[in-house]
Amino acid sequence: MVVASLAAPAGVEADAADRNLIVSWSPVAGATGYIVAARFADGVEPFEWREYEASASPYLVAGNWAAMSGLEYEVRAASVSAEGRSEWSPAVTVTAPELRAAPDGAIGVNSGGPYSVGDHMRVNLLGQRPFTRKSPFMWFVCESDGRDCRLLPRVVSPTYIYIVREAARGKRVHVQTDYDKDGASLTATAVLGVVSADAPGPTPLPRPMLPPGCPETEAPSGADEFTPEPSLATHLHHLQSKSVSIEWDRAGGGAVEPLCNDALVVSPWGGIALARSDGSVERIEGRVPMNVEGLLSARTPDQVAQFRVADIMLQQRSEERWELFATHHYFTGECVRFRLSSATILVEEGNVSLSPAWRTLFDAEPCLFPGSYSGLHAGGRIADDGPGRLLIVVGDHGRKPLPQDPESHMGKLVGVAIESGEAEILASGFRNPQGLARDADGNLWATGHGPQGGDELNLLEIGANYGHPVVNYGVEYGGIINSGTRESVGMHEGFVKPRFAWVPSIAVSAAVANTPRWFPLWNDDLLVASLKGASLFRIRLDGTDVQYVERIEVGYRIRDLTMMPDGRIALLADGGDIHFLSLSTEYCDASSRKRELVYSVGCGPLDEPSGASAPDAEGEEPEEDDEPEEAAGGGDAAPGGDDDIGDMDEAPTASGAELHATHCAACHSLGREEHGIGPHLVGLIGRPIGEVEGWSASDGLRSLDGVWTPERLAQFLADPEAFAPGNAMGTTRITEAEARAIADYIAGLRGE
Repeated sequence: MVVASLAAPAGVEADAADRNLIVSWSPVAGATGYIVAARFADGVEPFEWREYEASASPYLVAGNWAAMSGLEYEVRAASVSAEGRSEWSPAVTVTAPELRAAPDGAIGVNSGGPYSVGDHMRVNLLGQRPFTRKSPFMWFVCESDGRDCRLLPRVVSPTYIYIVREAARGKRVHVQTDYDKDGASLTATAVLGVVSADAPGPTPLPRPMLPPGCPETEAPSGADEFTPEPSLATHLHHLQSKSVSIEWDRAGGGAVEPLCNDALVVSPWGGIALARSDGSVERIEGRVPMNVEGLLSARTPDQVAQFRVADIMLQQRSEERWELFATHHYFTGECVRFRLSSATILVEEGNVSLSPAWRTLFDAEPCLFPGSYSGLHAGGRIADDGPGRLLIVVGDHGRKPLPQDPESHMGKLVGVAIESGEAEILASGFRNPQGLARDADGNLWATGHGPQGGDELNLLEIGANYGHPVVNYGVEYGGIINSGTRESVGMHEGFVKPRFAWVPSIAVSAAVANTPRWFPLWNDDLLVASLKGASLFRIRLDGTDVQYVERIEVGYRIRDLTMMPDGRIALLADGGDIHFLSLSTEYCDASSRKRELVYSVGCGPLDEPSGASAPDAEGEEPEEDDEPEEAAGGGDAAPGGDDDIGDMDEAPTASGAELHATHCAACHSLGREEHGIGPHLVGLIGRPIGEVEGWSASDGLRSLDGVWTPERLAQFLADPEAFAPGNAMGTTRITEAEARAIADYIAGLRGE
């Protein structure tokens, strides 16, 4: 409750010097803290206030706020007591000082024009060092004579692309950025070009190709039920994003599949819902038969949390009848089966219903005792294999010997006849295959978790053996030794090698082949989801060769993904949110000159290198029999796991070595005095802060006195911006406990 007598801070002032936004005010009697808010003061539409908690005056506004030269900010403050918060103080406007002008040619501009609405304007900083890791560019639209420039909202980003909007028609577009050169602070500006006042708009999106009997509904762009999200500027396409939320089971797993132009969603424990194309959500009566209740009465909740639906698939039988297939666990009362089941779905005049009669098509062998398996390793993806047959990939369920056991279906690619249920093992040697996709040439691809490191993209072949657990590209948890035999490290002798492997791992989940009809510049690329690093990965193929991999940060763990008939990509996140990505209406036509303006979006020297920011503490986890001390955590439920640590409120703490491997090893070398994306950590403890031979540290670290200690290192890892404002680390998402574990591990390497 806000108390009227609680005063707002008086005399609020702001200073935007030295690239920092500093707010100060007079203390308020009885205040236990303060709230500071800041925003850009100019723009073609109002910028949103961003709030920060402060304990005292003055307060440095950190995060993405950096005082770009000549820009105006507004700041205000409110005091906080045990009873509540006061009213805001009057807003104060401050202008960041102009920095020293940059020499001509500091910004490279993709020349051309006049531009049209939907075109991509691209710039780069020619050989200079951006003043922050995020390298923000500020974009402006001006009158054709260069006057009356206004800052564009929501385009400060690590990318250096501007997609021409309607508001820029007939105007000039300018860009500005600040950077360091030989210790001097400089401002670089450039005119990108003039936007044509009469050029036609972008090519309209194609019409949806819906199955027979499906109404021609389109997903409205502004339905009230949807939550709008930040758009994504990817390498070749600009994406719009919106989401809906579904109440979810307390477990990992679940899947999404298009039903007409709606998204059919099955929860981890078999509940079924329909996310309509207008953003509304409907529950469907009925469940996948799993006997969750029986398992709950027999086992502990943490064991039941690994019990799940792994995947679903729909096949249309008539205009009104569909067959739903689901891979899932089933508790028999004594053991846990991994099962393929099916039921009928009816779609009549827009109403969707599920038949209560389920049919068991296939049970994987062996049946597992509830306490002796890892349900996180279920695999379970389904693919069509022509008339009357399905393919499923089954994980090893944490039982290492089974993928090489010809009598077991675990760790195998299995073909199942729909009518008879007859099953045939087609390939073997998988650990936890969570993606299965067929490309336009008919090639079948699978993505799967390795142990720590070594997530794989495999081209599946009949009769092939992919090596698990004998060989892989992963290492033992907390160490640097491959989990296979020493002699076979990385060789795959006698086994089929993956076509691509992620080291460090990304915790792969589902995969689909892109539809060029909707994303023409992505051709027939593979899209691979990830449970770690909050990203989607696009894989460019040349036949069966991988040309490159693009990481698209989305900000959430992706459990499943599918292509909708109207061109949306539906991403199912842990927790029940469904995020729909669609091509922006201002997109590039692959057949026009616009394609030439897009090729380097997200791939230049100003972008955050892959792995530069520490990923979430949610990635690869050890199997229950990899390390004895991890067994009490229920196998893959341990932190740093390839599947589901985000599903549990209380997860066992990972070792400092494992946390270092997950969060730091991609950028910082421990094994030799050689810098990577970041400086090496050899001899870090006792080294002067901000000083390391052969590396230019950020101003934020160079300004600090003293040497690194385990305590200081832990403080820095937990909150880099608070420890050294303006440093290049950014947000780590590492907890204080994890930061202490990493710091102790690094200190221990020197015996300290």
